[in-house]
Amino acid sequence: MSEPEHQHDFHLPSPSGVPIVTGLGVALMLFGFVPDARLWRFGLVTVGATVAGAAVWRWLMDAMHEYRNLPD
Repeated sequence: MSEPEHQHDFHLPSPSGVPIVTGLGVALMLFGFVPDARLWRFGLVTVGATVAGAAVWRWLMDAMHEYRNLPD
């Protein structure tokens, strides 16, 4: 007896490392906010914000591209 083939009406996005990079950027940025007298911490905030911002941008672009290419 063969099982009927199921057709799903939902879409799962493809795997991506962008959420991990976003989290690392945010963690780096937050680490830069730790109170300290050293000025290099401002650099960590800048680098972390840049990494997180670029990763979020990439994440949104990937999501929009995937949404536009969904089958009808």
